[in-house]
Amino acid sequence: MRAVTAVTVCALGAGLALVPVQPTASAAPSSVTIHVDPSGRDAGQGTAARPFRTLEHAQKAARKAAKELRNRPIQVVVHGGTYHLAAPLTFTAADSGTADAPVRYSAAPGEHPVLSGGRSLAPQWTPYANGIQVADIGTGLDFDGLFLDGARQTLARYPNLDPKTAILGGYAEDAISRQRVAGWKNPTTALVRGLHYGMWGGNSFKVTGVDTAGDPTLQWVGDNNRGSGMHSTYRMVENVFEELDAPGEWFYDKPAGKLYFLPPQGTDLAAARVETAEQDELIRVRGTDAGTPVRHLAFDGFTYTRTHRTLFNQPYEKLQLGDWAIARAGAVHLKNTEDVTVSGSSFDQLGGNSVFIDGYNSRTTVSGNEFSRSGATDVAVIGNRDAVREPSTWDSMRSSITDTTPGPQSENYPRDITVRDNYMHDNGQFEKQTSGVQISMSRRVTVDGNTIHDGPRACVDINDGTWGGHVIENNDIFNCVKETSDHGPINAWGRDRFWPLAADDATKKSYAKLDADTTVIRHNRIRHSEHWDIDLDDGSSNYLVENNLLLNGGVKLREGFHRTVRNNIFVNGGGHFHVWYADNGDVVEKNLFITGDPYDLIQVDMDRSKPRIDNNLFWNNGKAVTDVDDAWRAKGLDTHSVIADPKFTGTSPFTDWGKLDYTVAPDSPALALGFTNIPMTGFGKAGSPTPPPLDWRLPAAQDTMDALAETLLGARVTRIYSDEIKSSTGLTDTDGLYLQSAPDTSDAYRQGLRGNDVIRAIEGRPVTDRNSFWNAWNRTAPGAQVTLTVWRNQASTQVTLRRPVDGEQLNNTSGVVYAGAGWDWKNASRGGGGGYLDDVHATQAQGDSFQLTFNGTAIDVITQVNSDEGEVDLYLDGVLVTTIDNHNDTRVHQKTVFSTSGLTPGEHTLKGVMKTGSYFIVDSFKTR
Repeated sequence: MRAVTAVTVCALGAGLALVPVQPTASAAPSSVTIHVDPSGRDAGQGTAARPFRTLEHAQKAARKAAKELRNRPIQVVVHGGTYHLAAPLTFTAADSGTADAPVRYSAAPGEHPVLSGGRSLAPQWTPYANGIQVADIGTGLDFDGLFLDGARQTLARYPNLDPKTAILGGYAEDAISRQRVAGWKNPTTALVRGLHYGMWGGNSFKVTGVDTAGDPTLQWVGDNNRGSGMHSTYRMVENVFEELDAPGEWFYDKPAGKLYFLPPQGTDLAAARVETAEQDELIRVRGTDAGTPVRHLAFDGFTYTRTHRTLFNQPYEKLQLGDWAIARAGAVHLKNTEDVTVSGSSFDQLGGNSVFIDGYNSRTTVSGNEFSRSGATDVAVIGNRDAVREPSTWDSMRSSITDTTPGPQSENYPRDITVRDNYMHDNGQFEKQTSGVQISMSRRVTVDGNTIHDGPRACVDINDGTWGGHVIENNDIFNCVKETSDHGPINAWGRDRFWPLAADDATKKSYAKLDADTTVIRHNRIRHSEHWDIDLDDGSSNYLVENNLLLNGGVKLREGFHRTVRNNIFVNGGGHFHVWYADNGDVVEKNLFITGDPYDLIQVDMDRSKPRIDNNLFWNNGKAVTDVDDAWRAKGLDTHSVIADPKFTGTSPFTDWGKLDYTVAPDSPALALGFTNIPMTGFGKAGSPTPPPLDWRLPAAQDTMDALAETLLGARVTRIYSDEIKSSTGLTDTDGLYLQSAPDTSDAYRQGLRGNDVIRAIEGRPVTDRNSFWNAWNRTAPGAQVTLTVWRNQASTQVTLRRPVDGEQLNNTSGVVYAGAGWDWKNASRGGGGGYLDDVHATQAQGDSFQLTFNGTAIDVITQVNSDEGEVDLYLDGVLVTTIDNHNDTRVHQKTVFSTSGLTPGEHTLKGVMKTGSYFIVDSFKTR
């Protein structure tokens, strides 16, 4: 057997020399081994017996060895202890290895080296007041994290931290109120964290002063791609001395150099270990460019901790047309690299992103790590804007395409990245537009076998369609989107080249594959508490979704092309099909839908979209399954699908809500449809937690007045009565009148309204609910023009309508005001069938009244008459004009019971008061 020589590096005088030594058991064949230990000396030899003290010195030795001993693997063995970094440890192309001779920095076997971005303090505490201790630690330090015996403490805040409150750990509408700010001696220390006004991530601000009215002046940090509007309720303030009033809170007076701390009960401060968090980054690997990258470098077995939050000290960059903005920083920051590995490590309580893969990176691997309580995202894979052809932004959307070359236009993007076998939990402690894995402007990213749970937004986010080809598989994902809304645990957008175009659907489809290779989402177990486990939003195209176990949610497909959803198990969830393009190429087949409400359609015309939906199995524990009816099948949809018991082995999910094995028995009818069993093992990182039980819920309430579709110039309009509709419109609230449909034969369409529009204002007055629109509309003179503010395609536009000259029919819900406690709205399922829109208002209380203000010269009252009805006094403009009798031996629907004409042109008010009988019914009115 050939003898193998190991080489160690030692210091000789002012330089470094290479000295052969006998190989050790831990040394790789023909390798160079360098040891570093916090108790060593940089004047040492770098041997196990005489290690270097600092990583910086070990790095110099490794560089020299790589240069002088080519083709020798280099192993830097890092022994246990804490390495406090005064600056990031930076690696360049000079630190590169080769495929046969990589450079590896790794923990000594059985030892736990810690890379810390903070410093150890030795405070001499003295009592201050109310249990608060104070120590003089020196002026001018820059830290925003304080750790007591390894546990992160709380920067003084209002309201106080409440771990049981998911959003922000506690929030208060008055967090930055004038009254509260008045009690702060120095408001400019204050930092404000809140949610975006639409709950689309976070919005954070620095307080720069106080205006003449006493309100704080705010400087936005830019941490959201959808603007700086902060939520009016979900907000908190921190870093204010006067708010230091709860155990664990602290405040550092930077000019005075004093640290104030209210220790948790039972703390022995004299013996406690106190540390700060100061550095934004710990390891920075940066090649010169794509042509001169850092190659074949590995980091294994470290604990990364104590980094400064980047939320308030780094610039934010908006990422394409997704909702995300990001600070390009991370505890480990890789840029211009090839074959770099980060493995076997712990990323613990960091202030910002944990691993940031930035611009050109090829064959990066992040594996076998635990990410715990990161301030922002665990692993961010983000390309550069200069790699994108004709990018659009929310500030500047393209309306046409001139460059139809597929793919990127520069090398400045990550490709062939692997994020595998990691345990990722509780990300987004400070930033709220965060995830376990975030992908933007990248290609062929594999996210495999990770357990990801508990975060404020997505657990895996694909910010855009550039350039796809990703594989998301074998992951266990749950408890995501805990602090925000309108989002999925796996979330994607495709608002790239085609989505903002002013073009027809066929033109958009021709561009859909320019940038987006097919992304595969397969064999994941995903549990969500809301509507969609996989949210393919706004143009997301070229996706294959198969073999997933989807618990408590479903799949949303909105405004995209070429999505195949196949062989998935939906439990307590279904398919959400929103705003589909014509001939979109979507396929939904061979799935199991364990729900009574398998499909939710918003602005979808199946005859126009032409999807293939078939060979699915539906089961609602023997109860009715909606949607899959004769009319649905007549469109060629689910013609071979069945409603049948899938025959799961073991317990039933309807009784065992914690069931995780959904294998079907050999005689399952699903198998005859082409469904194949999904392996119920191999989800996530072995030994990690598993999802909580199901939370069976009712489908969105459609049996309500808000869901009633009224008529407006031939269009059907409702309230925004469900989260699905709110999501489909891209709104942050439920204000407005929603156009459920606007047929191209309708007057509404001819005058400029479209399906999925939301009327947000009429003549400049906000439309908040149904009557705020109809009251203004009904007062408009026949033939007059009305200016509407309309929300369309996630932007405001103006539409001018002309009120019909020949009048229109108004429903009992269209601007009618009811007085009295006896009124009840009834639709078809509650006794209102047969009315103008299969609904009526009814009361049994004599003296109850209705009132309608209209503009015109004539009006008809149309209602139901019956044997239990009686007399009604009618008043016109405050004057009693007649008493009508709605008594009739038999029930008659939509009977005209009063007409008047020849009125003076202008506004009039009609009032009806119940006088006799057991019932008074209001159905509709015709105005002329």
